[in-house]
Amino acid sequence: MYVDALTSVRNKGAFSAAVEELQAQMDGSEEKQEFAVGVFDCNDLKMINDRYGHDKGDVYLKTACRLICRVLQHSPVFRIGGDEFAVILKNDDFRSREELVRHFEETAERNNAAAANKWEEVHVAMGIAEFDPGCDSYVIDTVRRADKTMYANKHMRKEASC
Repeated sequence: MYVDALTSVRNKGAFSAAVEELQAQMDGSEEKQEFAVGVFDCNDLKMINDRYGHDKGDVYLKTACRLICRVLQHSPVFRIGGDEFAVILKNDDFRSREELVRHFEETAERNNAAAANKWEEVHVAMGIAEFDPGCDSYVIDTVRRADKTMYANKHMRKEASC
C-alpha cells in the first residue's frame, strides 16, 4: 500500500503519513525537533525516455534510487513523484547531513565514470532543509524549503552545463 512499485521504496502516501506523524510529534512535545528534509530530482529523465525508451528510464530511476538509499541508509527514502524522491533525516544522518551530501555527490561521480550507458548514470539535483522553528511553523514548511533549494540546485546545474 505504501510501497512504490518500481523502486520498492516508500511512496508519496507514505511520505504524507510520515510528515503528518512528525507534525503530531512536534505538536505533542515541548522538545525541539531535530530533522531535515531532502528532496532529489532526477535530471534528464525525459531525454532518456525519449531517446532510449521508458525501460531505460526505469533503469535510470532505479539506479538513482539505489544510490540515494545506499548513501542515506539510515533514513527513510520516498518516491514522491515520477522522478522525485524525498528523505527525512534524523539522528546520525541529521547530524552528518553535510558529509552525506558530499558522499552522495562523490558516489554519483564514481557511478557515472563507471557507467557504460547514459541511462546508468545518475544526475540528481538535491536540496536539503533543516527544520528551523524560527521560520517553519509546520513540517511542510521545511519540505517546501527543501524543494525550493532543490530547484535552485537544478537551475545552477543547468547553467553550469551550458
